[in-house]
Amino acid sequence: MKIDQNNYKYFSFLLLTLFALSISVTFAFSNLMTIFEIKIPFFVSLPSIIGVYSLLFYIFNNYLWKLRIFNKIGIIKSEDLSGKWVGYIKSSYDNMQSNIDTELEIKQTATNIKVHGKFNNSKSVSINENFAFSDIDNSIALFYFYKNEPNYDAVDTMAMHEGSVKLVFDKEKNTLTGSYYSGRDRNNHGTIFVKKSENK
Repeated sequence: MKIDQNNYKYFSFLLLTLFALSISVTFAFSNLMTIFEIKIPFFVSLPSIIGVYSLLFYIFNNYLWKLRIFNKIGIIKSEDLSGKWVGYIKSSYDNMQSNIDTELEIKQTATNIKVHGKFNNSKSVSINENFAFSDIDNSIALFYFYKNEPNYDAVDTMAMHEGSVKLVFDKEKNTLTGSYYSGRDRNNHGTIFVKKSENK
């Protein structure tokens, strides 16, 4: 999830809270060392405020952000999409006549998301991702640009290219649906449908 003006103040409040908590933890640890007269060997350093903050942020960024409470109070505005998604795309290349096997592998934290795609004859990776509100769908959608590279045995007409994707999450059906545009070099467009795979 990228930080934007819609949730920037909430995320800033979280960072300040983590920093204040880091100061409290460091101060409490130092006091306990003094009270119990615990001596630390010279080669062992006490945890610093920055060190504690980094640890707390790492835990939130990689694990705690998935808790629903952070979504309800506006710090996190996206759903957890991490995992494998399997389905198909339809392309204007053949007038939407066939289903092209599609597999998306999504890796997500509180501050970042990366989408890797596998298709019949190519692979892709996202290069600029963001969640934003879609007025058309009246919901939060994932938008990203991607870079696609054909397999070595792909047909000669396929070439490396860039494009854009929009995906909308249906929580009840556990699906991602949307559309893509392959850029001006290929000038193809199409639709995407994938469902969350039960296999990890």
